[in-house]
Amino acid sequence: MLVLVGILRAATTLPGMTSKKTGEIIKPRDVLQIETLDGRGLVAMNTITVPSLEKFVPHIGKEIKLPVRAWAPGVTVNYMYENTVPTA
Repeated sequence: MLVLVGILRAATTLPGMTSKKTGEIIKPRDVLQIETLDGRGLVAMNTITVPSLEKFVPHIGKEIKLPVRAWAPGVTVNYMYENTVPTA
């Protein structure tokens, strides 16, 4: 498991929509924007979808540690929320 450490800048729900290209219906989703530093020391903003915002909203403007999985479509490494709560 990886842990993404950064400043939580936003926690919001993106509205749903219909893709103009495919006609696919995209449901609303809760996202976080976390400010991190890249390998050069420059600011990077990571937008990550999470199951719910309620536990994150009180931490806006503060440093958070978010469990994530990395995935790389093409050459850019992106992060995805990793649910660490065990399921039965």
